[in-house]
Amino acid sequence: MLSRFRSPRPPIFYGWVIVGTALTMNLAASPLNAAIFSFFITPMSQDLGWSRADLSWGYTVRLAVAGVSGPVLGILLDRFGSRVLGSIAGLLAGFSVLALAGVHSLAIFYVLFAISGLAGFGAPAGQLLTTVPVSKWFHVNRGRALAIATVGLPLGTTIFIPITQALIDGIGWRETWAISGGLVIVLIALPCALLMRKDPESIGLHPDGLDHAPHIAAAAIGGLSTSEDWTAAQVLRSPAMWMIVAAMTFSGLVLPGTVVYRVSFWEDQGLSSGVIAAATAIDPLTVTLSALACGLIAERVQTRYLGFAGGIIVGCSMLAMIFARDSVVLLLAYNITWGIGMGANITVNNIIWPNYYGRRFLGTIRGVVFPITVGASALSAPLFAALLDRASDERHVWILPLAAFWTSAVLILTAKRPHLPTAAKTDGASLEAAG
Repeated sequence: MLSRFRSPRPPIFYGWVIVGTALTMNLAASPLNAAIFSFFITPMSQDLGWSRADLSWGYTVRLAVAGVSGPVLGILLDRFGSRVLGSIAGLLAGFSVLALAGVHSLAIFYVLFAISGLAGFGAPAGQLLTTVPVSKWFHVNRGRALAIATVGLPLGTTIFIPITQALIDGIGWRETWAISGGLVIVLIALPCALLMRKDPESIGLHPDGLDHAPHIAAAAIGGLSTSEDWTAAQVLRSPAMWMIVAAMTFSGLVLPGTVVYRVSFWEDQGLSSGVIAAATAIDPLTVTLSALACGLIAERVQTRYLGFAGGIIVGCSMLAMIFARDSVVLLLAYNITWGIGMGANITVNNIIWPNYYGRRFLGTIRGVVFPITVGASALSAPLFAALLDRASDERHVWILPLAAFWTSAVLILTAKRPHLPTAAKTDGASLEAAG
């Protein structure tokens, strides 16, 4: 009789609403990433008289501020969730991009990029606001959930690359920044405020909408993920964590610089901006398809194997730039190969932390390691600007990212999933009981 009065199970697990919200936020954040920014470099440099190095330091400032704010943001996410934090970040990021439409001072340009870094979007800290909630809402289906959420960024880049190029050519770079800022405000702050929730437990659910606890779900996916919740202090004592951080540091040192300067590099090879924009749009589309496929693969294959494959493939893409010439075939080969490998890397970078160290302190853990990895990313664009300006042959510069991506692949392969020591499990149980 009592069963007649029980609330019916919702037809859709609310975690998928979280995924859709994160997807929308990442889609809207695309105008803040390095790939879109690269299309503003030439017109801004010509109009304002700033060098490529001057402009690249803006992206460095954004990453540096994101690295400093990341630990605080991670702790706040674990305590309060991303609903309010994401809404505030969306407003900050949107208005900072909007204000770029009127910039005339290099100092103000850096201040606006710093504000967008504080918000997180367009920098690693922005991923905290979207990937941490999704990771907490899923366990068994975490790979596909994270893949769907994170493809918003490459999918948005696919959409915004030709639109950005067309708007810059048609109405100018200032008006294009203004339109981008408005989209960021509407598509990040509003959905986040209305739909985001901290975790399934906060509304009386379990991860994946299951009727049992996460440790049972962990057994269901063949030990690829953990049900243990590591604290940040415990993670810092884990050798695997340092291998992961080293891998991400090597890739971070070369990734932003490659993305920021690849458009101008291909222009220097004699290809038109229209051809480059069309070909570059294939890159994030390939990332989207690759990430979706890798999300499913990550639920069946050890994370480190997927990370190794991704690093090797991304490194191979640099061969097209090392041997570049006025060739659309090489341009397409670069973008497609880069996209396939980067889809795997994005999946691994997001899923390895909850798979290895659990859900409860995920925001704090990712916030703690961000300053380490983001430091290398912050140096990337100025490093490449200096190398490209001084190189007798720009093609030789791309040997550096090839070596870095392959080194990263080997490091991630060595990072086996750790197990929480028995003494730490006892301490954690005591902490849980006390709480």
